[in-house]
Amino acid sequence: MKNNLRGKIRDFIASENGKVGIKAPLTVGVATGSILLAQAVVGPTVQAVVTCNGPNDCQPGGDCVDIVCVPIGNGGETCWGVCAWD
Repeated sequence: MKNNLRGKIRDFIASENGKVGIKAPLTVGVATGSILLAQAVVGPTVQAVVTCNGPNDCQPGGDCVDIVCVPIGNGGETCWGVCAWD
């Protein structure tokens, strides 16, 4: 009985019906791998970050945004931000 069941399972896996379950994950894996490879080849775009301490620190046409201020020891505060151009 065991040998007959093993033979049927072996025949099913070797047949076209048994290979359908293998094709779907393989196709998904190849598609995902292709996308990851394309991303690695193209690479991310690099954007320069210019910091600023006030509105006049950026080149003409730039605004100092995302300003963060922290207190300093003498009761004042220091601030900085990032230059952004439209």
